[in-house]
Amino acid sequence: MKQQIIDNINNPETLEKLYRNNKQDFGKIFTEICDNYNSDLVDFWKLRLVPEKDIENKNLLKFDLFFVIAISLFTVLLVKLPELFTKIPNDFFYTRNLAIIVFNGIILYTFWQNRIFYKKQLLIYGFSVLILTLFINLLPNTNSDSITLSMIHIPLFLWSLFGLSFISFDYKNTDKRIDFIRFNGELLIMTGLILIAGGFLTGITLGLFSVIQIHIETFYFDYVVVFGSVAAPIVSFYLIRLYPNITNKITPVIARVFTPLVLITLAIYLVSLLLSKSKILEDRELLILFNTMLLVVLGIIVFSVSELSKSKKKDFNVLILFLLAFLAIVINSIALIAIISRVTNGLTPNRTVVLISNILIFTNLILIAKNLFESYFKNKQLNSVEKTVAKYLTVYSLWTIIVIFILPFVFKLK
Repeated sequence: MKQQIIDNINNPETLEKLYRNNKQDFGKIFTEICDNYNSDLVDFWKLRLVPEKDIENKNLLKFDLFFVIAISLFTVLLVKLPELFTKIPNDFFYTRNLAIIVFNGIILYTFWQNRIFYKKQLLIYGFSVLILTLFINLLPNTNSDSITLSMIHIPLFLWSLFGLSFISFDYKNTDKRIDFIRFNGELLIMTGLILIAGGFLTGITLGLFSVIQIHIETFYFDYVVVFGSVAAPIVSFYLIRLYPNITNKITPVIARVFTPLVLITLAIYLVSLLLSKSKILEDRELLILFNTMLLVVLGIIVFSVSELSKSKKKDFNVLILFLLAFLAIVINSIALIAIISRVTNGLTPNRTVVLISNILIFTNLILIAKNLFESYFKNKQLNSVEKTVAKYLTVYSLWTIIVIFILPFVFKLK
């Protein structure tokens, strides 16, 4: 739909046909892209779609804001359970349940936003969260690497459930998966802005009260800060839906600015790594940091491509993204060699997870680099990169399930 609108932005008959075929999607997509074009026809469609948009926004303000407040309060109540029931150990509760509680809030809001009220989808989500909660809380409270890794991967599993609800359980639809990937960038930025603003407000508030000798630090952090932190992603989701033209322009711009900087940083780091006397093969923390860095590079590439794919023209930024992917592959190769050398001394939970995760990211980077190369040098469409990443999400989700539910028993909870 989006590409058809762009291709026929000056064709009134085709635009009318697209609108009649699917008014809801047409209005949403046209509103997102209309600011990029300037013509009498575009201005006409802006005016024509205004009433529908106003009605939608009024409904959002009336019902969604109420639900945002309600779900935020419910989430805070769950976070405060150890204070209500003092027998619940704080460390045990938060390390195993905090991610579940926070993600549950935003996933429930996603259900509301997408108007998912079907029993099948609700049962799938409810059953998944119930099994996860019971499983993770019944695992022994011991110093076990396999259990620790299981808990570390809980947010990734919940992120997969968030994605499933975001695309309304239409997991075969690649375009919806791409929308979900793009949305994550917008959500991160909006949440970051809200948290920064909240940080400034906290500093000013505490400063003002301290001047008049009233100390509210404990109360403020225990209740106001906790509520704000928990509600931030949910409120961000609400604001993105309410003002889509604000956030969908910020993410690609930030990605474009940081892409050359990350490329230069990676190039310098690669040279420094090769000349360094540090024992790469023995440094486990460095290997874990490699994987984190590679995921960040993946994110930057995807968010940059989201903006570049709007244009069919060959762009120098595509070449920069290709070089970035290539450097990431080189660094990943070094990390992979180091990990394999450690595995020869025996398999442990940490080595197994780092090795397989590195192989998955390595494969994904190769596929992305191939798409970027073909886009720049062979004039193929750039959206193939997004499709590659979208399809690969299933692989990451399956691996996350294995780490959480199977790996602890493979290593006998050690």
